Amino acid sequence: MSEQSSNSQSSGSNSPRNKGMKIQIWIMLIMVGSVMLAGTLMVPTTEEERERMIELLGTTNQGKLIKPAIDISSALEEETASSLKWKILVAGGQSCDDSCQQVILDTRQVHILMGKLVRRAERVYLADSAQLDGEEFDQLALAHPHLSIQRNGLSELSTLLANSSMDWDLSDTRYMVVTPDNDAILYYTQDDDVMGLLDDLKHLLKYSPDR
Repeated sequence: MSEQSSNSQSSGSNSPRNKGMKIQIWIMLIMVGSVMLAGTLMVPTTEEERERMIELLGTTNQGKLIKPAIDISSALEEETASSLKWKILVAGGQSCDDSCQQVILDTRQVHILMGKLVRRAERVYLADSAQLDGEEFDQLALAHPHLSIQRNGLSELSTLLANSSMDWDLSDTRYMVVTPDNDAILYYTQDDDVMGLLDDLKHLLKYSPDR
């Protein structure tokens, strides 16, 4: 009797149904392991690797590539530069006029739409004292409490970008994607669909480690 029971259990464990479940489990484990390995291998450690990654992602990006990627740490305040978050940086324009305000509002909407990824990014507005006096600064800070506002560093940013594909005279407001290492890699003008920024950020954060 016990021998029959043992044979029955052995037969059940080797049934086609159980074999199929085991195969599915192994397939899932292999898929998860492959995704983790691919994510690890894609993390750039050198400038050359970073540029190769940007070129790879650039096949589907909505923004324009900044070539070469520019380290803008010196244009940012220390607290912002030391942050390990991705940055949506708004800059340019003669003043923070209606078009500038609209860019800030649009990028805020993009930040909100990032959903669970929202904590991995922050918004920064880079201006100077000529663009943003004390009263305007207070009004902007009140309207956008989660926006980091700088009244310095704009001329430094222009100098840093002068030899890149984003060389511009600051006459219009633009926004860009900056990595946690403070490399400016993508930029957008007011003529671009701001939802392209959302697509690019989601794509980039998908393949970058959460630090």
